Amino acid sequence: MMYLIATLLCLSSFTAFALAKTPHYKAVFGARPDQIQSKRYLLSAWIMLLLTLVIDISQAVGYGSLMFCGQMALAVLLMAVMLSFRPGWVRSLFYLLPAATLIMAVLATL
Repeated sequence: MMYLIATLLCLSSFTAFALAKTPHYKAVFGARPDQIQSKRYLLSAWIMLLLTLVIDISQAVGYGSLMFCGQMALAVLLMAVMLSFRPGWVRSLFYLLPAATLIMAVLATL
């Protein structure tokens, strides 16, 4: 369950990384982001990526780093495919991923 939470966080992180860049943001939302918004996306992306690493390493020290690399590869692949073929889906992910992560975190504590 914790690896699922970490995967969702990693996907959220790379969504934020993509939305911090002007061409991707414009493809998804149709407008340019301001500089403050881009910096917020970058800061939140780094925080989520580090949180993913902490979760993975806390589950298993040696295997956690391998899981982290795999989750990053999966997240980058999904973002690249979605931004290439369906940029509108990234907008849906932008809203659904935090909710799904929160639901999984609540279920993991039960």
